[in-house]
Amino acid sequence: MNGFEKHNIKHLSASSINLWTNAPDVWVASYLFGKRTPMSAAAMRGICTEDAVVAALTGKLHKAGALDQALEKFDKFFPIGDEKTSKERAMIEPCMELAIQELEHLGAPEFPEEGQEKISITAKTDDYEIPVIGYLDLVFPEHGLVVDLKTTGRMPSTMSAEHQLQRAIYQKARGNQIVKFLYVTPKKTNMLEDGDPTELLTKAKKQISRLEKFLRAGSAADIRDVIPVNPNSFYWNGGEAIREELYGI
Repeated sequence: MNGFEKHNIKHLSASSINLWTNAPDVWVASYLFGKRTPMSAAAMRGICTEDAVVAALTGKLHKAGALDQALEKFDKFFPIGDEKTSKERAMIEPCMELAIQELEHLGAPEFPEEGQEKISITAKTDDYEIPVIGYLDLVFPEHGLVVDLKTTGRMPSTMSAEHQLQRAIYQKARGNQIVKFLYVTPKKTNMLEDGDPTELLTKAKKQISRLEKFLRAGSAADIRDVIPVNPNSFYWNGGEAIREELYGI
């Protein structure tokens, strides 16, 4: 039995690989104990903006209706907004507008009936085999293009290592289609496609192999008791009670 089977880990994703790399203590809490830190207002802002862009580009709603629906969704998740939450909410409309302006010339993106299109590649060695999955934001088959939408407060000039891995997984899964990430702030947009997918996936496989060996080392309780814990990591924001419960720190 390999480490993934031992702990009933059915698949990985770019986000789980990145979390293992950057904050293994949070990974253990999330994937071995099922205790996820709460979604941030910034993450919800991104989800709501994407929903609005998709609704408008596919013609399901006019822009005004798409925006209203997005804001309603945000407000249900954060019914009482502090200054930071209100700032994230205020980004939804301008980010939606700019993203639509950037993408509308491509026509309507295509979606399967069940929603976002799922992709999967396989990481394997002689010791293990596990799917690495993801979900595509916007697919434009006529243009041979896949676009992942990222809203942000500060425009990057280069994709982060975490986003480069996500793009590499999507690019490997999509073959001949081009995968680009559209970054949108309330003031501007930037389409990026950084990193060599082959090189990035080779490095990711090494991290996956280390994770599998790590999981073989003991039970969830054994791992919890030896994993280093960084209480100052931003990954714990909003999850301090979970950290205290699991690690006593």
